[in-house]
Amino acid sequence: MKIAVRGGHNFLAKGASGLIDETTEDRKVKDAVIKYLKQAGHSVLDVTPGNMDSSSDLAYGVNKANNWRAELFISIHFNNAYDSYNGAIGSEVCVYNTFDIAQRVVNKLGALGFKNRGQKVRQGLYELRKTACKAIICEVCFCEATEDVTLYKKLGADVIGKAIAEGLTGQTVNSTPSTPKPQAKVKKTWEINIQGQIIKDLQYQLNVQCNANLKVDGYCGDNTVNKLITVRKGARGNITKIIQKLLIRKGYSVGSYGADSVFGNGTYNAVCAIQKANGLSVDGVVGKNTWKVLLKK
Repeated sequence: MKIAVRGGHNFLAKGASGLIDETTEDRKVKDAVIKYLKQAGHSVLDVTPGNMDSSSDLAYGVNKANNWRAELFISIHFNNAYDSYNGAIGSEVCVYNTFDIAQRVVNKLGALGFKNRGQKVRQGLYELRKTACKAIICEVCFCEATEDVTLYKKLGADVIGKAIAEGLTGQTVNSTPSTPKPQAKVKKTWEINIQGQIIKDLQYQLNVQCNANLKVDGYCGDNTVNKLITVRKGARGNITKIIQKLLIRKGYSVGSYGADSVFGNGTYNAVCAIQKANGLSVDGVVGKNTWKVLLKK
């Protein structure tokens, strides 16, 4: 079967947020669903959008699925109803018309311990109206419900993704054990980063502008991290241009002029967006914590 899988929303048009963040968590579940669908022998297309406005976001996934002639479409989401909720609300699937595969998916989630809210007919939803095949919007659980979130964290995205994949296919899929990395080869956080010319450019500029005395080797280790400077709106120059290139690499628009070396409104808004997406203080200033997010793979 040809199955199109989408993680809902994106980091510029974010979804629900409560005790957990929908956009962050649905991508974890989406990846697990894809893994287990492939393991079961199905053709899978990831139609998750990059960062874009909400209208483009919806059209992107649906159009890719339709152009690929998918036989089934599923969009992974997390729900929200209240500012806060002490207890369990549960899982549900939204459909244009009820059908057996959708019921299997919500039953599988129910079997994991989530309250089974069943199928909800929502014929006004874009993803259900516009897909050329049968489609499911899977609401894993509610972001603000304490018991839902506790269960979600206890189970983990991999277990939940496996259950959804089994519901979609009607097959039992074996879990894929993760192979632990040898401890001797585990690197520190800052040894697992972007490397190459952009880091060489950063090191060179830090040497020129700040007398950092760094080795220009394209490797972002502790020495480079400790020499990073704070950059804010109004800055101009090559270090600002490097920040803009890093933001663009991560899918954030810095404005119509691109990496133009000017820390203007577009760059400020992109910095705020990546800070919000990564749980940082949203101030639009590129300090050490924001640099770390920019430099991580």
